[in-house]
Amino acid sequence: MLQGLYWAWYIIGAVLMLTIGVPDVLSFSNGLFLIFYALYVLDLIYQGRKRSGLSDQSVIWMKPELWVVSFIIWLGGMGVEWVGVHTHWPFGEYSYSDFFGIHLFSVPVTLGFAWIAVVGNSALLSGGGSTWTGKLIRAVKTGFWAIVLDLVLDPVAHARGFWQWQAPGGFYGVPWTNYISWFVMGAFLSLFLPAMPSDRSSLLRAKWLYQLFILLFGLLALKEGITGSFIIAIVGVLLAEGSWLYDSRRKIKTV
Repeated sequence: MLQGLYWAWYIIGAVLMLTIGVPDVLSFSNGLFLIFYALYVLDLIYQGRKRSGLSDQSVIWMKPELWVVSFIIWLGGMGVEWVGVHTHWPFGEYSYSDFFGIHLFSVPVTLGFAWIAVVGNSALLSGGGSTWTGKLIRAVKTGFWAIVLDLVLDPVAHARGFWQWQAPGGFYGVPWTNYISWFVMGAFLSLFLPAMPSDRSSLLRAKWLYQLFILLFGLLALKEGITGSFIIAIVGVLLAEGSWLYDSRRKIKTV
């Protein structure tokens, strides 16, 4: 049901954003989309862990670690956003519009869910994490997938007024320090996640989720005339596909 809700929201939102835009009466749906994205990612992680034999809990929503890890990433994401908005470090000088709902200390509450979604989805693509060595390797990979996504997402968000950077330059008006910070924070926050599942079903769905999300913003970038981000989106889709094809975990069948 959760997956169906997310994809229904995605399809409706994609059609509206690529055509007439999201009507003001439906503005609440922007923040909800980030929440649904985060919940879908968490569902993939914990259902996959159960199928992979990494968890013996039949009802994943009753697992305390799910809420603890989610809260840590939400808090970490909100914390670094608060620092960024009020000190202009490490992302550069920027501010948020009301596009994603209510604010907490000048940061949309739903941005914390965006961090859960991006970090979790990127970690699913990266795999591993059962040992500290595995977690460190996964952290680097997670940071890579996060920065590829951000190179598409942030220029579109800037162009559409979701949030605004004050200083010119960078990549389509977004400072380079912002992308570096996404890599660092994405890698760091992924360290709190448990070992990623190894079942084919979870990996395939995680790949589709990442590809279609980055493709949507790639098409929005093309619509806004941001050719560089559109090209990166296509490259990101292909890299995710290549990662899937050469990932030995995909050979493990769903139990």
